[in-house]
Amino acid sequence: MSGRRPAERTTAPDTVEVRIERLASAGDGEARLDGRRLFVPLTLPGERWRVRIRAETRDAVRAEPVERLEGPPRAQPICPHFGACGGCALQHLPAADYLAFKTARIREPLERARLSVGTLLPLVSAPPASRRRLRLAFTSGPGGLALGFRGRRSRAVVPIARCPIALPALEALLAPLRRGLAELGLVRRARAGELQLTAFAEGVELVLLADVPAEREDRERLVALAERLDLARLAIAAEAGCEPETILVRRPPSLPRGRFLLRPPPGAFLQATAEGERALLEAVAAWVEPGSRLVDLFAGTGALSLPIADRLARLLLVERERATVDAVRRAVAGEGRIAVQARDLERAPLDASELATFDAVLLDPPRGGAQAQCAALARSRVARIVYASCSPASFARDARLLVDAGFRIEALRPIDQFLFSAEVELVALLLRGTPRPPAAA
Repeated sequence: MSGRRPAERTTAPDTVEVRIERLASAGDGEARLDGRRLFVPLTLPGERWRVRIRAETRDAVRAEPVERLEGPPRAQPICPHFGACGGCALQHLPAADYLAFKTARIREPLERARLSVGTLLPLVSAPPASRRRLRLAFTSGPGGLALGFRGRRSRAVVPIARCPIALPALEALLAPLRRGLAELGLVRRARAGELQLTAFAEGVELVLLADVPAEREDRERLVALAERLDLARLAIAAEAGCEPETILVRRPPSLPRGRFLLRPPPGAFLQATAEGERALLEAVAAWVEPGSRLVDLFAGTGALSLPIADRLARLLLVERERATVDAVRRAVAGEGRIAVQARDLERAPLDASELATFDAVLLDPPRGGAQAQCAALARSRVARIVYASCSPASFARDARLLVDAGFRIEALRPIDQFLFSAEVELVALLLRGTPRPPAAA
């Protein structure tokens, strides 16, 4: 506690002056107020701010920045929407602070779980203008249609005209898409919804999520909009999680997977950037030994296993989404060494007997991690796991299970696909057994 300067209350009862001590995990600056943690977005360690209290609990306070009183130099944000838009939280960080924050996002959960890493490799960052997938929100009302991202800690839609982290092909669609959607009766009836834009080599796919049924006229207008915007594919979904209905295919989107060409279903998951996917694949290729019998769990479209399939003795891909499983099966048809299985691994993980026929396991679970599957891996005889994760916290929880069963984290690579957000991904190699002694000099 020594050296900490407490918050000073100013004349306004809801306003205080604080010194920012560190960045919390969500990217907000953290200070102290009456023994509680106080969080202020868009601030830097070492800055002194006048802030306005917005919400208080027994343990924490949330505030908004009002006036910067002093502090170190800040980076110039690259986007005019930064501060209002909730998509980015860190554009004001100087490069060194940014790198330190992203590294800490991985290091701190590992430290809390009492985990060590043999080799922590340098962070790989995607460049600006590289995001190939955007999830946008819209609202329609008397003031017209707003299309953009959610605000910070809000469901409100912040209209955007630019997005410097997105591929130019996606950014160029923002204005004409907003105008086109505003003309649709479907959008006016829904009043609110979301859409996903994904850039493929063949063009952009649009999946529209609106919880009202699409009538014949809606479909005709959507087709006309897709033609006008030169979209590759158009689909609609009635609610989140349901399989989208394809309305129009002008150029079937494809995903190269080594020597395989996969035709993904509408809305299929893929890594946010090609650069991030390449970094993940390079780690998998380096850490899965040639001739291995590999099972790819939470396989998605096979982005991390199919490109190295020719080096493997056997490959099994396990994925929950039926449409994605069908697409992968079509892509690998006739390949005797490759099998594909539809299975919900959260409810029915592969058990020790099923894992016994594999030398190595590849994991790329959703944000919640793979706790049930890792518990089964801990009971198995598998000795090599490559684990890709978009959540350092769930990875640390799962890795603790594996380390307690005799694994060690041999190497870990941080990957920054979601540029300027508080998120960071990683890929790690876990090995079971005693490390080999270093070679004699």
